[in-house]
Amino acid sequence: MRLCITSAILGVTLVAGPAAAQSLRAAYLYTLSDFTGSIRVDWSRVAVDRQRNEVYALHQNTVRVFNESGMEVYRFGDDLDIGHIVDVAVDDRGDVFLLSYRDSKAAIVRCNYRGELQARITLKRLPAEFSDFVPNRMVFQQGRFFLASSSGLKIVTADRDGHFVEGFDLVPLLDLEEQDRGSAELGGFSVDPAGNVLMTIPVLFRAFVMSRDGTVTAFGRAGSAPGRFNIVGGIARDREGNVLVVDKAKGAVLVFDPTLKFVSQFATRGSKPGQLLTPGDLAIDDRGTVYVTQAGKRGVSVFRLTHD
Repeated sequence: MRLCITSAILGVTLVAGPAAAQSLRAAYLYTLSDFTGSIRVDWSRVAVDRQRNEVYALHQNTVRVFNESGMEVYRFGDDLDIGHIVDVAVDDRGDVFLLSYRDSKAAIVRCNYRGELQARITLKRLPAEFSDFVPNRMVFQQGRFFLASSSGLKIVTADRDGHFVEGFDLVPLLDLEEQDRGSAELGGFSVDPAGNVLMTIPVLFRAFVMSRDGTVTAFGRAGSAPGRFNIVGGIARDREGNVLVVDKAKGAVLVFDPTLKFVSQFATRGSKPGQLLTPGDLAIDDRGTVYVTQAGKRGVSVFRLTHD
């Protein structure tokens, strides 16, 4: 039987087994802000710049840049004639990439750190089976783009110039049926530093890790008990190899160890500091700082994970 221990750390509820309670702590820090106070937006897209300890948050065609203290230092996007921006990523050089649509055509727009347009990249040499690929998620990792179509259940990787490298159809990989395409959508999508793809599918109550060779490992199951999923959202891997998964209904972030065994969860549903209201996505930097987006004009809540 698992012994559950509940402790409050700066307004954060941590539920864990005995071993995990000795090794993992979660603390609520603040909400991303500007000089007028917390920025109250719903469900931003968040990307972290690991080299410069900066954070990029996309909301309604505006990209806000925050320093390591969570204070906005710059913004851009509305002044660019690039169409509708759906995702943001940053590379190790500090270049910012915007996945955008104009006239129903997708493009990756490369900007410098001040948001000045440098190049427009289109996907090239897509094979026939990916000719209908319509990406809405993007990560830049290991010198290439990882693009996903949440409803189409397809993933494409491309080089810096947009040339097709590799493609994955998730329907056969996840043992789904063709009729599931469009109904079983991705809820969370990220790529760890080793190039493994992490994703969740809410209707399946499952999370998945896909290795570079296309091998898929699934974990999680439905339920309200600690370690089980209600409505899964964002997913990311921390510097220790743990996998963090957002549960929208619980208002919590569940933590699984590198072997994908549940070890703890932090935060609870609510509107107090350290609580989360229908969280959506998350990102984590190399310092163990976790950025969680949410609804209810709550903005982006920031937590710090520490390991004893």
